Amino acid sequence: MVNFKNVVASSLLFLAAVVAQDPNCGATVVSNGGRRIGIVVDSSGSMTTTDPQNLRITAGKSLAASLVTGGASPDQVTVVDFDSSAAIIYPLGSPAGAGPSFDKIDSSGGTAIYSGVKLAIDELTKGNAATAGIAGIVVLTDGEDSSTKLLTDQLARAQSLGIRVSFGFLSPDSSPSSAAVLSAILATGGVFSTFQDSQALQTFISAVVTHGLTGSDNAASGSVLLPGLTIVGNVSSAAAVTYSYSAIAGEALNFTVKALSKQSLSVKLADKTASKDVQTQATDAKGTAGILYTPAGAATLELSVSTTNATAGLFSVSLVSSVNRTFNLCTPNK
Repeated sequence: MVNFKNVVASSLLFLAAVVAQDPNCGATVVSNGGRRIGIVVDSSGSMTTTDPQNLRITAGKSLAASLVTGGASPDQVTVVDFDSSAAIIYPLGSPAGAGPSFDKIDSSGGTAIYSGVKLAIDELTKGNAATAGIAGIVVLTDGEDSSTKLLTDQLARAQSLGIRVSFGFLSPDSSPSSAAVLSAILATGGVFSTFQDSQALQTFISAVVTHGLTGSDNAASGSVLLPGLTIVGNVSSAAAVTYSYSAIAGEALNFTVKALSKQSLSVKLADKTASKDVQTQATDAKGTAGILYTPAGAATLELSVSTTNATAGLFSVSLVSSVNRTFNLCTPNK
């Protein structure tokens, strides 16, 4: 199992346009629509402790509300509730009507994530509908699946159908998943992120939308970092993995990268606004590298992670900021 306890503590369809991180927005998204999106929400008993304010429900509503409802090619969304088993609480249809369905989600039972992912795939593909590049699933959970094998099977199924799957994992004090599950999520093109508390759920939704809910959404290279999230990546000697962050003046930042596989990593931070390399660090004996930086003015920063290993390996990257920034999901155009 991959243990994220110390990691976290230390630290839209075709022609979609993404502008991330103004003072109020984690992601501003303009999309032409036509997507099929599944929102899969954990209703297991542990959520009474990890998410007592039901912020995962608020985040799910926010994601559904951000989808395209008008025009010639509106999005479609389905909402799936899972605990020991899964149920469709909003069949695939217009995002405009999805909001009230989230209020049916409770906190009772076990954690069969695979059942929620399976049911979402079944709903997205019903009638033999095309999904490649235009479908995505977002899972909000706090627990490890009761069956790793069944979950990886469903993730492989999603990958074969061109469905991007992203996970938001709210439980940093336990092992969120096996390396096999992490690799399977990344293979779909999705995001795997952990966060310390339910307050970061909205930030996670912004990160996923910025990354791209579906394969056709993500036109830009690299991914966006947001404070409070730990994101898992996969890197080999073939190419570095890059992340960007829009910093504000005087914001003290702590970037932490940790190797989750047996490989040495090189981590470089560059200030693109000032056209300078800030610092390069190699992972230490514990597989960790950290970079501290406080830009004098507003700056676009780029963090790159590379390795000399030919075989791809997993790593995590987290960002801690001295400023309590709020990142909302902004959708000016529906």
